[in-house]
Amino acid sequence: MTTRRRPTRLAVVALAVLGALAGTLTAMVGDVAAPVAAGGRGPADEAPPSPADPDRPITDPALVRSIQDAVGAVAPGSQRVPVVNVEVLTASTTDVEHMVRSLGGAVTGAVDGQLVQASMPARRVAELAVADGVSYVRAPERVSHPPAPVRTRAERAGGPAERENVGPGTGAVIGQNVALTNAVAWQAAGIGGAVKVGIIDYFDLGLWSPSEEGPLPDPAHRFCQDTSIAAASQDNLCNPAFNNGVNDGDGFEHGVAVAQVVKDMAPAAELYLATVGTAADLQAAIDFFANNGVRILTRSLGAAYDGPGDGTGPLASIVDDAVSRGLTWFNSAGNDATDGYARIVVPDSLGATGNYVDFDNGPGVDTLLRISGSCVLFDGVRWSDWNRAPRDRSDYAIEYWEPTSDPGTDESVNPAGLVSLGAEDASQVNGAPPLEAADTSVCPHNGYGFAKGIMYLRIRRNTFSSTTGDPDVLEVAIGDGYMEFGRSQAPFSAAKPVVDSRNPGLVAVGAVDPANGSGTPDALAFYSSQGPTNDLRIKPDVSAPSCVSSSIYAPSCFNGTSAASPTVAGMAALLLDAGIALPGVPLAAAVKHFVVDRPFAAGGPPDGADNKYGTGQVRLPSAPVAAPAVTAAAYHPVTPTRIIDTRTVAPGPQPVQGIVDLRVLGGQAGVPDTATAVAVNVTVTNTLGDGFVQAVPFLRSTYGTSSTLNVPAAHSTKANFAIVPVGVDGKISVYLQTGGSLIVDVLGYFAPVAGAVGGGRFVAIDPVRALDTRGGPRPNSQSIVVPSSSSAVPAGVAALVLNVTSTQAQVPGYLRAQPSGTEPGSSTVNFVPGVDASNTVIVPVGADGTVSVWANSPSHIVVDITGYITADSAAPVTAGLFVPLATARAYDSRLPAPGSPVPTAFVRTVQFAGASPPQPQVPAGATGISINLTAVDEIGPGYLTAFAPGGAFPATSSLNYLANQAVANAALVKLSSGGSLSIYANVQSHVVIDVNGYFTG
Repeated sequence: MTTRRRPTRLAVVALAVLGALAGTLTAMVGDVAAPVAAGGRGPADEAPPSPADPDRPITDPALVRSIQDAVGAVAPGSQRVPVVNVEVLTASTTDVEHMVRSLGGAVTGAVDGQLVQASMPARRVAELAVADGVSYVRAPERVSHPPAPVRTRAERAGGPAERENVGPGTGAVIGQNVALTNAVAWQAAGIGGAVKVGIIDYFDLGLWSPSEEGPLPDPAHRFCQDTSIAAASQDNLCNPAFNNGVNDGDGFEHGVAVAQVVKDMAPAAELYLATVGTAADLQAAIDFFANNGVRILTRSLGAAYDGPGDGTGPLASIVDDAVSRGLTWFNSAGNDATDGYARIVVPDSLGATGNYVDFDNGPGVDTLLRISGSCVLFDGVRWSDWNRAPRDRSDYAIEYWEPTSDPGTDESVNPAGLVSLGAEDASQVNGAPPLEAADTSVCPHNGYGFAKGIMYLRIRRNTFSSTTGDPDVLEVAIGDGYMEFGRSQAPFSAAKPVVDSRNPGLVAVGAVDPANGSGTPDALAFYSSQGPTNDLRIKPDVSAPSCVSSSIYAPSCFNGTSAASPTVAGMAALLLDAGIALPGVPLAAAVKHFVVDRPFAAGGPPDGADNKYGTGQVRLPSAPVAAPAVTAAAYHPVTPTRIIDTRTVAPGPQPVQGIVDLRVLGGQAGVPDTATAVAVNVTVTNTLGDGFVQAVPFLRSTYGTSSTLNVPAAHSTKANFAIVPVGVDGKISVYLQTGGSLIVDVLGYFAPVAGAVGGGRFVAIDPVRALDTRGGPRPNSQSIVVPSSSSAVPAGVAALVLNVTSTQAQVPGYLRAQPSGTEPGSSTVNFVPGVDASNTVIVPVGADGTVSVWANSPSHIVVDITGYITADSAAPVTAGLFVPLATARAYDSRLPAPGSPVPTAFVRTVQFAGASPPQPQVPAGATGISINLTAVDEIGPGYLTAFAPGGAFPATSSLNYLANQAVANAALVKLSSGGSLSIYANVQSHVVIDVNGYFTG
């Protein structure tokens, strides 16, 4: 994000005039909150207004001024109705929209569950303010302003900041980010990011160069909406008069520079441009992007405070909506670490300071916060009362002052030597959020011969709420201007709207500056905003090169987190174009994964995610290459070996949310370099929420297109068996969309064979039930032998393929299936009371030809045999060898929406062998397939059974489920001679099938 400022062409109305307006407005629309005059609010013992006082319904100073202007512009006797634009904070958007219309207003936009924007008759605003469901009415706030570039350290010192051009891309001027992110290798491999990318910014299209930014987007690719002000106004962002097409530093060159970065990184990207005024306009831009198929959005802009800094508020809701519609959102993290943010813990008593906040960090007293700048743009002053009722909020007033003489560098200015620039005082006890001065621009007069404007901020507490016993934590954020040295801080400076979003589909981007060359390479930019958020989550999410070559800002560089965000968006376009991840949350997870860890402390060791770099500095892996030809492989069991357990990481359990790469070749767990797939048991525990876990070959499948196991809720433990083809560099990837602790055990591997073999082949059978303890007591702490002798299973097999089920459990626990007579191994099924749980497993038989199942707590056990693995003594043939496929979704009864679930007590047959794309290519003649079977949107408790059609109906189950709870289970299943598979549901359910390989015929 580059520093934001209101363009100098906007008139800045002195706030002191509010006092003169208040009396007139009271007569016209009812009493309003009196603004704070230069000397403060009034007597210290003045009683505060009561909550929701109907006599003082309008307390937002900007709205007071707007109503006064509208009413005053109507000549006496005129029939014209004065109209004002308002923004209504409400959780009941539909009800408020009806109320607006009933009062003669018109709805001009909304953010669902957050606010309604409307054009209202001025004399009806007071009625709207006290209507049911209305929290507060204010003038519409702009969500951002045209930015000015951030200066480099060299530029601040008067030195040069040029960078040489490097690499391919679009045009003659190529940023260093293309090489530093390894995008250059992906472009050389023919991956150009041929996807739709949206940019929210400000654009001077007169500066657009097709050689640098690609073809000029036509009107169908552009969106502009600014309802914060009348469309005919010279200050409306969409009025051509606002931007005169000349690069005069008005900030409109900024969006063109952002577009250049995107095209450098992803030359084939198709760009869509949007400029917006208010939050409702931003929501409309998201509608525009989504309706046009845009999948990546980059926004290098800040925003005024609109919430408590914990990922809630109107802009956070817009992010949630965008991600739910398939967009991945990249946003600059901000440039406030050095001089744009202050955080003050305000003591209960301010009596010694006349109820003014003390900004001094030590024993002294200083109630004046010095800020310099020709015009200072405030993102707001907020405090920690957001989740309290109005009557329980502290109430603060904001005062602006300027000196009568040049104070030089002396920060100890006598208040008597200051004159007022105005004040603001929305009434928190009357419903205003605990926020003042949001989206407010104040311009010192500069009439005293200063080199630049100087002003002072004073914050007075009118009332203090001590209902919780906690002191107020007050935050001051500047969008443009420089806070005095020693008063600002870096931690928490990233807790701004959009950046603080909790949505995993939002990626906040910090800046590494300089990108390369002079200074300390790979060092976080001195200005790059830092976390945590106010609810102590890590921000930014990633960091990226900044201060890159730009034809727009030549001969200097394009810096700030503004340049870093489109760098990462361009990287995401390459990943999406290459099919590495689905758009939305999976693409964001991939971006956060492909990073180089940078230490929080300079010179220290890599330390994981932190509040400077996020997960690290982005860098693409080697460009994807074509997968090798598929090869038939035989199965080899290994002693179950745990290759990751994030619960054991020092200093304690470490939840994982995102992607983990695991190298499984090269002797790891006894798996040789020749293996083409591994059999693993994947367990997730201590989950952070509901969702899914996906195990896939590294860089050979798409994150988000399949699932290995599903998690119903937070604090769950789930396990599932999976056969995972080995990907690039001998790795598999586990994507934890749900988040939690990850455990992976390797059970065996598949290695290629040249022809007919005896051992290691899978022979699928019609499922048979081998064990069911429900006729007796629940087993506990004893091994139950599962006989392998069956008419379908010959003697002398090497292993059994089982579906093991826990049912009627009384307490949480697990089942363990293992060769009879061996030492305990890893768990097979994890269960909780009242929920049936199943898992597939390949278990080598013991010396006596059997396997056993052990329960660590009382549970009935059901075991079905679905096939077996041949021993070396078997006759050599080529049937039953495994051929891995890139894990992909082969069937989903929900598609096309609303889909067709499998009805209660019905069978649905799905064709696999010889089916046309997009199904995985299972050839005709395949005897079986390796699948992950999932039940979704069930109408009640039940089970699914997968079997080959044409044979006897099996008395077995493949997975068990409850109502409306996604449940997955792996299965190695027999196909019919025609290559089809039947699915039986004893209670209606949607069915999802993912395929990762097949067995030869």
